[in-house]
Amino acid sequence: MVNITIKGFEGTSEYNDARILKQIFQASLSRINGEILIIPNATLFGQAVKDIDLIAIGRLENYSTIINTKARTKRFNEYIELDEEMRKVYINDFCFVFETKKHRAEDIQLNGLNLLVRYDNNLKDVTTQSENQKYSLSSFFEDRLNYKPYVCNFIWLRNVSSESIRNLIGTNQRIQNKNNYLPTSFNFQTLVSSACIQNSPFQALDNLGNFRGYPGFSSFNYSQDIDLNKISKVFDLFTIVKNGIGDLTRKKIARITSKLLADQQYAKSIGDKLVIIAGRAGTGKTIKLLTIACDLAINKNARSLILTYNHALVSDIKRTLALADIPDSIDSYSVNISTLHKFFYDILLGFGVGNIIESPNGKKYIPDFINSYKELLKELYSYIENGLINETDIQNLMDSRQEQVSWDFILIDEAQDWEEIEKNVIFKIFGSQKVIIADGVDQLIRGQKKCNWTEKMRLNDFQKTNEKRGLRQKVNLVNFVNELAKKLDINWSLEPKEELIGGNIIIRTKPYDKALHEEVYNSCVKNGNSAYEMMFLVPPNLVKKEKTKDKYGHETICKSFAYLENYKNDGINLWDGTNSDLRSEYVVDLDEHRILQYESCRGLEGWSVVCLDFDDFIKYKTETYEEENLGELALETYEEKRNRFVYLWALIPMTRAIDTLVITLQDKNSYIGKMLKEIHDENPDFIRWE
Repeated sequence: MVNITIKGFEGTSEYNDARILKQIFQASLSRINGEILIIPNATLFGQAVKDIDLIAIGRLENYSTIINTKARTKRFNEYIELDEEMRKVYINDFCFVFETKKHRAEDIQLNGLNLLVRYDNNLKDVTTQSENQKYSLSSFFEDRLNYKPYVCNFIWLRNVSSESIRNLIGTNQRIQNKNNYLPTSFNFQTLVSSACIQNSPFQALDNLGNFRGYPGFSSFNYSQDIDLNKISKVFDLFTIVKNGIGDLTRKKIARITSKLLADQQYAKSIGDKLVIIAGRAGTGKTIKLLTIACDLAINKNARSLILTYNHALVSDIKRTLALADIPDSIDSYSVNISTLHKFFYDILLGFGVGNIIESPNGKKYIPDFINSYKELLKELYSYIENGLINETDIQNLMDSRQEQVSWDFILIDEAQDWEEIEKNVIFKIFGSQKVIIADGVDQLIRGQKKCNWTEKMRLNDFQKTNEKRGLRQKVNLVNFVNELAKKLDINWSLEPKEELIGGNIIIRTKPYDKALHEEVYNSCVKNGNSAYEMMFLVPPNLVKKEKTKDKYGHETICKSFAYLENYKNDGINLWDGTNSDLRSEYVVDLDEHRILQYESCRGLEGWSVVCLDFDDFIKYKTETYEEENLGELALETYEEKRNRFVYLWALIPMTRAIDTLVITLQDKNSYIGKMLKEIHDENPDFIRWE
């Protein structure tokens, strides 16, 4: 008899669905040996889509059924598709993911190939949601077990009959007998038949090229270990990480899930005006933006999207949202974060702007997107401005690409560094009253001209706050950064939060080593933090580049930290954020520190931060500076402009640490090295030079 285990907590609708699924399996497999694991409410920690209603993984012995299906075989190292016909198929193993919906038939409709369900007055795209879950589960397996099963995905309509599904599909030949919809009641044979549409069973051949036996369906290949006990344990990852998070992450989660807006003067302006949170690095703009998004989600049932151009910040916030149990599904409130390029890419695809190409598998894409990015946005803006794209078109886009585009609020980090055309497109599509921005004043990275978000606005069209206190760093670190800015002749002054007493700075003219690491990390742990709360930053010279080939055989460049193995040998485990081929969206192992390039550190923080070869980073920024023609009066020389740009950049990594800042230098006699030595000589009580 097949052994069926449900792994999860009782009392949820998904657990009840798991029980029904178990009964379906039992009814069809009563005389079959094997084992099945059902996981309701699974969390795929580390993946782009983390929330899954149901997962079923099974291994069966000598179970076969007769179904109408295609098959595939292999001749001369080439896969060949066999015509659809009634076949006896052996089901060896499977890996299924289910998105369950409780909607009535009248609240479901088709839009081309996509199934939409109604929530309040909005239609949500379940097909895209289900597809994304499939790929996330496959990636989760690869990340945790180093192999990828073929995942079949299903949409289980719990309150819709088979007849209603047939009426919904009608004469739509493109999905008739080719869909993954399950009615309220079905049997295992129906499930298998639907799975074979996605993953055709394999027909083996003998030495003479004749069919050998019957075709078999498998989600796992022969080299993959289907140990359900081992598989079950990897789904404990979220609980293990959540129980082991450090105090800094725990406090961040407590803050972002607290009710912030009720006590803020600008709260009543949200939804009516553009809201601007202005302040320099270290004043808590990003965490406040995240807190507002969570407050709007939890207390206003809103869908909020945070936009940034920093991939590392996307990673950090996704991890925080996952640990805070903020859902990412389409059927409830949610908070998500995306790079602005990915967001605009989805919008351009949705409106059909640009030279869009459809690949053989039906996926559309825009070739050479980055190089034509600005021109495409200008083209889109002109279409909207001239009425070629109107309000109806925008609403249709919201409906058809709901998961990617339809948001109640757009929150923008480091908005001062946006292009004017990006701002204009956002305002045209969403309206300024649905936008909340964090303005870092004069911290410019992408360009040298600040974006003016209030241009042509009246004073009562926006609400602005000015954050002046350093909310991240302890007093000694704030004073150190202020003193460095003063010596670099940069207009910069933060008020320290006097209750955050203490703070250490270590400046080292020799390489970072195991002994120093143990000292800094032990202090980090002693203060209740985990490895994640200790962050390393590196310049480009410490990132190696190697030519390799991707899974499609295309040549690509793989980046990684140059001394990764050396650090590992010293017991320093790193999640290499400089690596361009990461499998997880964010750090998932409790014993790993983050290591990132300096240019990815904006918006991030750590209890302890190690800035490797800081002088080399300054040198790199100086040598790669290119003056932009802004059409302004030449009030500064080229050197003055360059130095202001570079030194403002230099202050950003200096403001990432909360308690301990470690700076290593290649050349103590460099300009920045001499400057740091002066500051140490004036403050030897809290700055260590070695």
